[in-house]
Amino acid sequence: MPTVSRVLLIIGSLSLLAANQLSALGFHALDKVLTADQQEAWHWAAQQQFYHSLGLILLALLAPRLGNPKLVAWAGGIMTLGLLLFSGTIYVNSLGLAPVGQLAPFGGGSFMLAWLLVAIAAFRAKPGTGGT
Repeated sequence: MPTVSRVLLIIGSLSLLAANQLSALGFHALDKVLTADQQEAWHWAAQQQFYHSLGLILLALLAPRLGNPKLVAWAGGIMTLGLLLFSGTIYVNSLGLAPVGQLAPFGGGSFMLAWLLVAIAAFRAKPGTGGT
């Protein structure tokens, strides 16, 4: 397995583990602590974390077929940054620990840029790259 695939698979898997834990925490332990708006934000952060963690795993599996490890690594790194900036700041802001919610849009932008880089890598991939 190529190094970039291995790293993205590890990050994606650990992020899915964390998303499960944070989702359960929000549902079971924070249901009486968070306001309805905070609960909705928490749920949205967890949902986006699930989607983009699966995206990292998909990228790990596609990386050998795309044939551009540098571009794939950048996409994975930017997507990971998006997870921290988007979901992470929403979690922190929901708990009222620090006013960092203004960073969430940069996380959303990171997600968009990462997916654009994946599309560019797919566009540049040579037919027949990585197998069938």
